[in-house]
Amino acid sequence: MKKKLMIGVLSAGLILGGALAVGATNKDKQDSTAQKVSDIKEMITVEEAKQIALGKADGVVEGIELDQHKGNHYYEVEIENERKDFDIYIDAYTGEVLSVEEDDDNDDDRDQVVSAQNLIPHQEAIEIAEKAVNGKVTEINLDEDDNQYHYELELKTNKGEAEVELDAVTGKVLELEIDDLED
Repeated sequence: MKKKLMIGVLSAGLILGGALAVGATNKDKQDSTAQKVSDIKEMITVEEAKQIALGKADGVVEGIELDQHKGNHYYEVEIENERKDFDIYIDAYTGEVLSVEEDDDNDDDRDQVVSAQNLIPHQEAIEIAEKAVNGKVTEINLDEDDNQYHYELELKTNKGEAEVELDAVTGKVLELEIDDLED
């Protein structure tokens, strides 16, 4: 009888101990998941990346692109002035300048450097494009064709990716293309 009682007590102890161990493991997993969720930070905006880059180099921002390499997100901001071109890489979460690359501007075929006074600001171009496709801008570039300046923007939408081309002076949508996720 004592033997059966002792076996019952030991069995109950083992079952209870196992249940407590499983519960503790699940609690650790929940705590770990909660920690990962709390580690998620907001990315800085394209406009913030532009301002950080302009703090490192003077000129006209020709393009801002959100990229990823080995799980790290960063903005590549292209700035041009009369003497040099700059590529400035900025951490998309912290705003830290990762690197600045500069190159002498040897483009002799350019008649003039873009006058920033004549162009709509990047932020206005972003707002127009985001409103046009109900998405989030991931890349913006300022381009020139036949002395006409336009912004080319890439966006992510809930339907897929979109490309918008805007007149850089008037803000008019020149071209709109949405790539469906279902294609």
